[in-house]
Amino acid sequence: MTKECKNQSVEIEFWDIESEDIPELEESDIPGVYYNEFREYVDKEGNVLSPSDLDAIRYKDDYEDDYYR
Repeated sequence: MTKECKNQSVEIEFWDIESEDIPELEESDIPGVYYNEFREYVDKEGNVLSPSDLDAIRYKDDYEDDYYR
């Protein structure tokens, strides 16, 4: 099986990324968290954040106090 794969040619295709292909992120009320075009909370990379992720970011100072007690 591996011999067959080595004999096959590999074709790589590069795409030009247009500025319109990159979604614009709007700042939210939480520092470091943004809104995407669907008004979902996302991080800088555009990954959608869950409600528990948002709570951890929003209340991180509160959680740190409880952890060290």
